Amino acid sequence: MKALGIARVSDPEQEDGQSTPAQVRRVTEHAAHKNLDLLQVYEITESSTKDTRKKFEAVIKRIKESSEPIALIVDTIDRLQRSFRESVELGDLLKQGKLELHFLRENLILNKDSNSADLLRWDMGVMFARSYVLQLSDNVKRASDQKIRSGEWTGKAPCGYRNVTLENEKKWIEVDDDRAPLVVKAFEWYAAGDISIRALAKKLREAGLTTNTKSQCPMYSSYLENQILKNPFYYGEMLYKGKLHPHKYETLIPKWLWLKCEQVRLNWGKKPFKWGAKCFAFKGLLECSKCGWMLSSYEQKNFTYIRCHNCKAIHCREDTLLKQASAIFASMTLPDAVVEDLTGQLRKGHETERDFYEQNVSRIQKELAKLDHRKHVMYEDRLDGRITHDEYDKLIVQTKAKEEQLHDEMRSHGKADETFLISCSYLLELLKRASDLFERSQPAQKNQLLRFVLANGTVEGENLIYNLKSPFSGIVQCIKSQEWYPRQDSNLRPTG
Repeated sequence: MKALGIARVSDPEQEDGQSTPAQVRRVTEHAAHKNLDLLQVYEITESSTKDTRKKFEAVIKRIKESSEPIALIVDTIDRLQRSFRESVELGDLLKQGKLELHFLRENLILNKDSNSADLLRWDMGVMFARSYVLQLSDNVKRASDQKIRSGEWTGKAPCGYRNVTLENEKKWIEVDDDRAPLVVKAFEWYAAGDISIRALAKKLREAGLTTNTKSQCPMYSSYLENQILKNPFYYGEMLYKGKLHPHKYETLIPKWLWLKCEQVRLNWGKKPFKWGAKCFAFKGLLECSKCGWMLSSYEQKNFTYIRCHNCKAIHCREDTLLKQASAIFASMTLPDAVVEDLTGQLRKGHETERDFYEQNVSRIQKELAKLDHRKHVMYEDRLDGRITHDEYDKLIVQTKAKEEQLHDEMRSHGKADETFLISCSYLLELLKRASDLFERSQPAQKNQLLRFVLANGTVEGENLIYNLKSPFSGIVQCIKSQEWYPRQDSNLRPTG
């Protein structure tokens, strides 16, 4: 059988740790051991979490165009994918017999004859790889939260302000002298209550006010309403994740003026109206099987009903669908012995993430060492008079800023490494009591659990029609077939 290999890193700087050459070597050795005709090893530098993966798609295109089956060899699952997005395309190629997947670290080979247990191991490996990336993302979000708590905005400056970098390399927001006076006038004119937002936008356009976008688009009504009049930033507070936080920057207007504009805006031909305050178990989850309309829930005489407002084909009790949903969670409840086995496989998968963590730590440590050496050289240059004291101070500030950035990155990887295994093990523990957890949950929690496991939910008559997301579909299939453990010879099938 002919074969292709993939050696991937997500960042060019990772190559300093010899990650790509090491992967190429292992792929080449495996191909020789399995008597595979290795056509090419693709050395890819791109993130597996991006929506568009041009180099990965080039490999898939070559496999599709091949007149004979291709074995795709990768060092480990996370070098191929960190989401289930690619699983659909790869799974189709497996079923067609055009592809055979070889994951070296996991000692796993998949083809069109693979059983449900092998496929589940693939799903679980992808889920664990994705969990590590999500942990890194959470750490970045926590850093943003900390910046907000300290009174600093994390994004683009509102209209009337501008983003600047101070001499000490600190990011800051200052008043834009060109736009700020017109922004203040906008609040003053609107507070009078005799001009609409559309008319005010026209007036500001004529006065020359543009947005803060790169194109400097002339002011328009939706931007004026949502980005300026609704924005509390101008009187001294930042709206972040639905909460207000005081900021450190210069204010343009007093709070009373902003409140006056808010009162005018809310009472401009509008009635106060709040929709969706009540949470139902199936809210926003199910469509009508006949017309595709989103089904809605309502309460009447102590019962909750679900109906289609469009074609009226669906009208049933929520209890009827909840019983079917309970059966879904009962079908995916894992036996204790299986959870223990999957937890063991998780620990093996964690070794791969540990390699990823150690490669990044090594890279960061090398960069920190370079910066430390650079500081010593700059100090010698200052003593010898090759640079001035002011030049030295500026270079030191820049170097320390880079060091702090690297230390933050080191802490993020450390936290992700610590929580990766804990988070995934917790998910397996939840699957041990999935049915009981759903039964005892309130409607809001039921809605979250259903969103977590169901995809493409519809209702036909009084029947719940659904697909399970990965890896839950594999879990249910394995429970039905009792194929939890891979066959002893699963990786010894003939490959050529």
